[in-house]
Amino acid sequence: MRYVSRNPSSTTLDARTWSRAAVLVLNVTYEALCEIPAERAVVLISVGAAETVADREPPFPIRSQHVEIGLPQTIRLLRYVYVQHTVLVTDSSRATFAGVFRRDRNRCGYCAEPVATTIDHVLPRSRGGPNTWANLVACCAPCNQRKADRTPEEAGMPLLWEPKAPRHIEKAQQQIWRDLAAV
Repeated sequence: MRYVSRNPSSTTLDARTWSRAAVLVLNVTYEALCEIPAERAVVLISVGAAETVADREPPFPIRSQHVEIGLPQTIRLLRYVYVQHTVLVTDSSRATFAGVFRRDRNRCGYCAEPVATTIDHVLPRSRGGPNTWANLVACCAPCNQRKADRTPEEAGMPLLWEPKAPRHIEKAQQQIWRDLAAV
């Protein structure tokens, strides 16, 4: 996941723009994790959580009253950050009923009541609707019976949100940065 865009040229850095330069973060095992702003990279180096692997060319020193750090191009974390292996889940991949309830937080996709007990196919199965993330939504029994074997448009029951596959990688990335902030 990228947080910042790469600078088109490393020679365009100055006192106002250096903090937004992209720095590649490597795990202890030299696996690329992501890119972060240079300001965050300098903080990780100064607190001892990371080390510089490659300096920026031409060199751009960051100075404080007592320390001078060269602006890095790449840093390596000194503690291993476990990144859970996740299977790529897309909107067209097969969904499980338990996963749909978890994604929708047991809320009905038509009335938002927190009592969803059934799963509804947006495009009914009788019309070829698949069991995919983009076609399933948690639903309460009254809304499911009212919609019956129709599309939401035909039933006059618009969906309150667009059903999509859950984005586990984004949650994992947020947890990584929470763990690093505690260092």
